[in-house]
Amino acid sequence: MALVLDIDTPAETTLEAQSHYNRAIENISRNNYRKALDHLTQAVHAVPTNPMYLSSFGFCIAYVERDFERAIRLCRQALKRKPLDPVLRVNLGKVYRMCGDSHLAHSEFLLAHRLDNCHPAPATELQRMGIRRPPILPFLSRSNWCNRYLGRVRATVERGLRRTV
Repeated sequence: MALVLDIDTPAETTLEAQSHYNRAIENISRNNYRKALDHLTQAVHAVPTNPMYLSSFGFCIAYVERDFERAIRLCRQALKRKPLDPVLRVNLGKVYRMCGDSHLAHSEFLLAHRLDNCHPAPATELQRMGIRRPPILPFLSRSNWCNRYLGRVRATVERGLRRTV
């Protein structure tokens, strides 16, 4: 009796998906998000339950197609499967930042940093966002001319003090 092997065994599908995922990450590092999206589409098609694939796929969907609702849904789906992974949180934070929600992005980056304070991705994103202190006059909005002017004065004084120390 001859042994017949199915070509699409789960192990081969997983290896193929991992290969696509690795190529996608390589393309993302080269800012080639369109090619990365193509590879991630293949990876997610092969293994639709992998949270890293889903999260990266969501990030690329947001970047390339500007479909933020779908991207957020994919990233949250990945986080349901692996809620303590800082990389998944960073990807969700990047999607939030792309769609203009800096507050949610910052909170995701902070949570990722708390989960693993040695991981460079959350620290890099937090540094990229910058630290915003509360407005000088909290009863006025941050964009009020008075808060903006006093904030500039405060920054100038602090820079001058740092130079003298």
